[in-house]
Amino acid sequence: MNKKLITFLTAALIAALSVIPAAAAPTSSPTPSTSTVTSPDGTTRVVDEDGETVTPSPDTDDEDDEDNEDTDGETSETPAPESTPAPLADGITMEDPSLTPPDVEYAKSALLMDMHSGRVLYSKNLDERVYPASTTKIMTGILAIENANMEDTVSAPYEALKDITLEDSQMGILVGENLTVEQLIKSMLVYSANDSANVLAVHISGSLDKFVDLMNQKAQELGMTNTHFANTCGLHDDNHYTTARDLAILTKYAMKNETFRDIVKMPIYKIPATNKYTMERILVNTNLFLGTSRSKYHYYPPAIGVKTGHTSQSGYCLVSAAAYENMEFLAIVMGCPDEDVGEQAYSYIDSKTLFEYGFNHYRHQDIAKNGDVAADSKVYEAKNDMRVAVTVENDVSALIPAGDDSKDNIKTVIDLPDRIDAPVAKGDVLGTINYYYNDVPIGSSNLIATNDVARNQFLHVFHIIIRVITSPFFFVPVIMLIFILLYAKHKKKKRERQKRIQQIKKNRQQNETNSRTPDRRASRTERNQRDTKSENSRYSRDK
Repeated sequence: MNKKLITFLTAALIAALSVIPAAAAPTSSPTPSTSTVTSPDGTTRVVDEDGETVTPSPDTDDEDDEDNEDTDGETSETPAPESTPAPLADGITMEDPSLTPPDVEYAKSALLMDMHSGRVLYSKNLDERVYPASTTKIMTGILAIENANMEDTVSAPYEALKDITLEDSQMGILVGENLTVEQLIKSMLVYSANDSANVLAVHISGSLDKFVDLMNQKAQELGMTNTHFANTCGLHDDNHYTTARDLAILTKYAMKNETFRDIVKMPIYKIPATNKYTMERILVNTNLFLGTSRSKYHYYPPAIGVKTGHTSQSGYCLVSAAAYENMEFLAIVMGCPDEDVGEQAYSYIDSKTLFEYGFNHYRHQDIAKNGDVAADSKVYEAKNDMRVAVTVENDVSALIPAGDDSKDNIKTVIDLPDRIDAPVAKGDVLGTINYYYNDVPIGSSNLIATNDVARNQFLHVFHIIIRVITSPFFFVPVIMLIFILLYAKHKKKKRERQKRIQQIKKNRQQNETNSRTPDRRASRTERNQRDTKSENSRYSRDK
């Protein structure tokens, strides 16, 4: 028996020893999901699920496992610390704090906005007051497009040109020079010509001051609550200020105008000879993103505008837009210390940093297409109990982080009325749908019917009757009428009763009167009868 026991214990020990190495062997961790992203400049890189660049690590498969073993031959597993985003610097905001913020080093205030939705993806000192310099001309330009005829010819007045100096940004308009509104707008937005801005202002409003009033009125209409204009072109004035947020509101509005969009992306504009100039004027856009005529360093193919600005008080300002792969971003940098148009043009460096952050960390994803059923609903008084299905009125797409391939983080909120009445026609707007990514609104659409729903006429008429009968406007008057009729009947009975009582009383009184006052004729007859009887009586004295 001792031999059997020893054999059993030996077998158990061997089995235990064979399990220990297997348990101690390291397990392979799952390979993180990665994807390849192509930047607008043509370079490619590998990013992880969060949109961060993945750096290849050396192969560690051949490393010794001894470093993971303690002195007793057992492994000790230390959990890897979870990566938490570093706290943001003061004044910095991020729509998605899990992403690494762009290194906007030089701008005093900055912003990156999704032009489709108006979502601010990144900001720096978003509501800090700054001097807009020539970015003011975005307002002047959109007002001129909206309030003037592009084909009108304007003779430049002295009032518009008297304060223009040689130090100003200008194209040399002379008093009495004839230019079209189109030429003035394009020279102002492309070449940043102050003289063009003033000529347009006087042409539209009659004076510079009145046009400035129009600028401030438009700013209030757009919700630019921290902006005030003092002139048409951005010359420094302590009472001429804005913020990055307000400039984004203005630019997003202006870029919806196709004429404005076409002008601000022009790299060069040419004005033919006029009545004051015998030669053609060639105006090169001040935006270095749009060409290489001024500088070879900062040409950026995705750029589509918008406006530069600079004064000694404002620093270098740049409002720019770029489009790539169905994405369109607006970048604003204010107060940059540019030193040249080359490697030290910091406004362009910061702006490109913002664009690359947007293009590399976000992508445009289709969320819903017209025709896809979003929901269905019961229809009141529907024939054959037909239901109605709804779909988005227009295709919906939105910007989401590039590393998120799942729609799990997209929340849908459908707003339909509690009751939908028949008939329903295909295409009728029945409600709305809103989409949220991590509780941030990213898109919305009307919901329209995808099918017709006929009305059950019999049921409809029946419901009308029921509603009429039970309606206070019907029920209350009917009840009142019934009470009036009952009251009238009661009063009639009461009057008839009183009339009968009065008749009875009258008859009774008459009877009493008759009994107290006998009829004179009757009394005379009775006396005669008595007298006759008396005369024929045997007891008469004559006998």
